[in-house]
Amino acid sequence: MPRRILVVDDEPLKRITLQIELGEHGYEVYEAADAQAAQRIIDARPIDLVVSDVRMPGMNGLDLLTYVKQVRPEAEVILMTAYATVETAVLAIKRGAYDYITKPFTTQDLLVKLDGLFAGQEQPQDGDGAVTFGRLVARSQSMKRLFEQVRNVAPTGRTILLCGESGTGKELFAEAIHAASLRSGKPFVRFSCAALQPSVLESELFGHEKGAFTGAIRQKAGRFELAHGGTMLLDEVDDIPTDLQVKLLRVVEQQEFERVGGESPVRVDVRLICATKCDLLKLSKEGRFREDLYYRLNVISFTIPPLRERPDDIPLLARHFVAKHASLVGGEPVELSPHATDELLRHSWPGNVRELEHVIERALAFCGEDGAAPGERREIRPEHILPLGTPAPDAVSMPALELGESGRLSLTETVSDIERRMILLALRQCGNNQARAAQWLGIPRTTLRDKMAKYVIAG
Repeated sequence: MPRRILVVDDEPLKRITLQIELGEHGYEVYEAADAQAAQRIIDARPIDLVVSDVRMPGMNGLDLLTYVKQVRPEAEVILMTAYATVETAVLAIKRGAYDYITKPFTTQDLLVKLDGLFAGQEQPQDGDGAVTFGRLVARSQSMKRLFEQVRNVAPTGRTILLCGESGTGKELFAEAIHAASLRSGKPFVRFSCAALQPSVLESELFGHEKGAFTGAIRQKAGRFELAHGGTMLLDEVDDIPTDLQVKLLRVVEQQEFERVGGESPVRVDVRLICATKCDLLKLSKEGRFREDLYYRLNVISFTIPPLRERPDDIPLLARHFVAKHASLVGGEPVELSPHATDELLRHSWPGNVRELEHVIERALAFCGEDGAAPGERREIRPEHILPLGTPAPDAVSMPALELGESGRLSLTETVSDIERRMILLALRQCGNNQARAAQWLGIPRTTLRDKMAKYVIAG
């Protein structure tokens, strides 16, 4: 049964947009223009979550939160506000809110919070041996073991270090850890330390006092204060300058710090998750990362394997992303053809899961241009996903490993497969212009058309 969500906002456009887009992601969504209308819906229907604006005519969002907790204590509340302050956030959490989100925000921003809220335990997927952890899905044994290990330490509250190449899903792991922890009802704050000036980074992390520097016209809370009681994800932690690493070490060890320009310590209760694509031990030996901080962060660490090392997950993830981005083809059913799957398996995926998702998004966009009738099942073919950039090191030899019925390698079949792939690549490079593709391949256009018919490649 889908989760029931009530969106309460006096802005009609935002309210209706959320209703439509959340509905497209499988939620049953109701909407109300004010708190009074929301109360009538809450009284009449078993609502799982209320997403409410704070500032509305009449009863405001905080009062509606109090009402929800009185009549339906099992229901969760997320507050929307364009006037976010630490005081408002703390008051909302004290009254029982699950979280808050600052306007303007995208539906995807809200979906991240919903995934954290509704994240369940590991479940089989369609009987194919796949398992999930939060928004993560996998079939490979290496990822299944990793899911189990991470799930076991999630409730402990200990600092965790996530290592892995860019695009492997470190942020999704952090979300899943937070959702499976005892802090799941508290804030989850993510922050990337990459490419920020030290002064900006310090202010963002630890906040500043009024008058601490030019432009500091008021006191500002840092990310650690906003994460109080919950979880803080520090992505690209290797980019923190060494002088700020001392301050971070103090937070890890003592759960306190001073704001920029401040003298009084600020105490916080934050579960820290750090993520990096670098070898922190190597950086510490080079003097670019404090050794004492490294050992404090590396108490519990996990390395997420790159996608090229777990090919079993590629078809599963591809289908997952086809379903996730089905709105690109108007929600019509889409299948991934065997030949397209073969192309995905031949690629080395230097951008990992993030790259695969982008490739599927692009394939759906091209697939949607094929002109299928409404309700007709579409198919993602190789020409929709090529080119994929640098192939896997053994991509050319892979067809030669397939045995024919006689149990021997077939040179003819291998050459044909390479020829088909080169034609698909040429057509994609030339925007499906057959004349230019033939010129690119160095063959007559008539020869290209004959070969396209031979390999059943759409013109």
